[in-house]
Amino acid sequence: MTTDAAGSMLLDLVNSRIVEPDGVHDDLETDAAASAWLVAHGEGGTVGEIADARAVRPVLVGFLRGERGLAELEPWTAAVSRHPVFGADGVTWLDDIEPARRIGARAMLEWASLQGAEGSRIRPCAASDCQHFLIDTSRANSRKWHSMETCGNRAKARRHYARTRQG
Repeated sequence: MTTDAAGSMLLDLVNSRIVEPDGVHDDLETDAAASAWLVAHGEGGTVGEIADARAVRPVLVGFLRGERGLAELEPWTAAVSRHPVFGADGVTWLDDIEPARRIGARAMLEWASLQGAEGSRIRPCAASDCQHFLIDTSRANSRKWHSMETCGNRAKARRHYARTRQG
């Protein structure tokens, strides 16, 4: 889990179901596991939150992979309204989120915070055989792999092998 990083619920949500050679690893597979996952991410773990997390996850994964449009996330983006509260310290913006869409809306707010002039900070791992996503915190926004130890090293080893085979 990456619960200490910006965008952590979004990242953990899209990485919560991975198909591996020995089967599917799904953090939301059972209601008990999904509830515990949501509680670990600051939510209540209710039946409604579980349903929302399960509904939004495939849409978010498809969107982040470029396979679905932003319009498909409309039920969650429309569930958020922002209003100002004026006080002695100035303006504070508060989010009102429909409870039935809270998980997806929260993920969308995190996604929005990861967008910048240099592009999105959240993206799929560049390894063709990897399903994970990453949040790039590098200054140049040039990180490619979700894990240097696995995907990065494999990619470098493949390039090295290809160079030595050609020579």
